[in-house]
Amino acid sequence: MRRVRLYLLTEVRKKSWASKFLSARVFDSVYWSWNRQSIATGAAWGAAAAIAPLPMQSLWGVFACLWRKGNIPVAILMAWLSPPGFTFFAIPAQWWLGWFLFSILGFPTSGANWEMLKAGVQQWSWTPFGGLSIGMVSLEFAVGWVVSSVVLGSLCYGLVQLGWWMGQFLHSRKKSGKL
Repeated sequence: MRRVRLYLLTEVRKKSWASKFLSARVFDSVYWSWNRQSIATGAAWGAAAAIAPLPMQSLWGVFACLWRKGNIPVAILMAWLSPPGFTFFAIPAQWWLGWFLFSILGFPTSGANWEMLKAGVQQWSWTPFGGLSIGMVSLEFAVGWVVSSVVLGSLCYGLVQLGWWMGQFLHSRKKSGKL
């Protein structure tokens, strides 16, 4: 680890702006510390990146941790939690969440429904969606994706904070002899 760090801090820094930025920041102890705030932030960003329909979710989790000082290993592990094939479930569910939110709030929707989505997935074509506004479907999906990422990230953050607090509470009770 020390050799890699030394190499990144000396040789790679000479090459480009991105390598200078990453080599200086990735090995900062803030991003590898095991404290309550760092772990919770890393878990939140990793979980939010895990359900994102983007390639390289781990990389997005690392960039978010660099931005908000989260634990990088925890973010990578949380980003890897999405099982294979999860995207095929997540994308329609995120679209439906966006459509549901639009219809509840009274905004115009795309007019798509589950039957159209099911037929499109089974046929692997866009023909069932003929006449629909693809822009509106995309907007519904984007809203569903953002809302589901925020909810899952907040849930993970809260659960880590609660678990950490419970561990400290039980440890203090055990130490005082009350347990």
